[in-house]
Parts: sequence; structure tokens; C-alpha cells
Amino acid sequence: MKRIMAITIFFEILLVGFLAYSIMEAASYWAFTALFSALLMPVPALLSARDVIRLPWPMVTSIGLALVLHNIGLVTYWYDTTFWWDKLTHLVSGLVISSLVAVELMLLDQRTVSIYIPPIWYLFLVPIAILTLEAIWEMLEYLVDQLLQVGMQHSLADTANDILVNLISGVAGGLGAMYYLHRHPVEELIAELHAEKLVRWFVVRFGEPDRR
Repeated sequence: MKRIMAITIFFEILLVGFLAYSIMEAASYWAFTALFSALLMPVPALLSARDVIRLPWPMVTSIGLALVLHNIGLVTYWYDTTFWWDKLTHLVSGLVISSLVAVELMLLDQRTVSIYIPPIWYLFLVPIAILTLEAIWEMLEYLVDQLLQVGMQHSLADTANDILVNLISGVAGGLGAMYYLHRHPVEELIAELHAEKLVRWFVVRFGEPDRR
């Protein structure tokens, strides 16, 4: 928990710095992005403090890295001047989200009666979930561009490349989930994540697990 708090504080300081810089530059879109990032960063630590789920520190670090990279791309204009920066941020954020989706599916699947997902299906379900979220994100980018003219979407090719990068991250998350399930029991995952409270909620909502 101390390591998670230290990581959270480190990235929170950076994000607040981006917020202050954006306000000084009178860049409202940058400021909104930095503010949203600063509010999102403490969520894993809060969930851990409330004993809901304790994400491992590499995942918390990845969340912070994804948020910081996105803000760096805005304030440096690297999204406009460096062709691969957008792909890097999509890849990092896609890997983070695919990992979270895989963990949620594993906990839900393995601890409930009414749901069963064979391990091979993670290779399909995780990418489908990521592509769905990516579609929602691209629609939001289009809406923001139409309302604020901030240039989030550069071209159809850029959008297609973003979708491809997120598909790659989704496949990686699905493969990771398959690998884990073949080598570790779900009880080990629950113990590592301190997710007993979340599992109890699943049991109340969906019923006791039965894997006979």
C-alpha cells in the first residue's frame, strides 16, 4: 500500500504541474485534460484503501504513465509534430485498459455460477471490449472536435491506426489472461488483489461459484 501511495503521489504532482501550466497558458482543453487526469489518478489508491481491490504497483504505474504521456503530448504539441506519439499513448493506455478488463472478467467468471468463460474466449472478449471502448473514444474525439475545434482527430488514417493499435493491446491482454488462467488458480489472483470484498459482492449478485 505504501508503494501504491508513493506512485500515486509522484504522478499526481506531475499532473497538477500540467494543470498549473495549462492554466497559465490559458489552454482550456489542456487544463480540462490535466484536471480529469489528476482526479482519475488517485482512484486505484482509494479502492485499495477501502479494501475493494488492490491493483499491483506495475499496473498503477502504467495508469500514471498513460495519463502523463497524454498530457505531455498535448503541452509539447507532440501529437501534432511526432507521428508515433499518438500510437505510443494509445498502446500504453490500451494495455492498461485491456489488463483491467481481463482482471474484471476473470473475477466475475471464476467466482459466479451463472457465468462461465473458457480461457480461449478471453482472446476474443478482451479485444472486443477494447474495440468497443475505442469506438466510444473516437466518437467522443469527433464530438469534441466539432464543438471546440481542438484537432483531436487528424485524419481517417489516424483513426484507423488508433483502432489497430488498440486491437493489438486487446489481443495482448487476452493472451495474458489465458496464460494466467492456465498457470494460476483464481484464488491466487483474489489474494494478490485483496479482492475478497469485490468477490463477496459478485457472490451476492450472481450466486456461489460451482466449478465441479
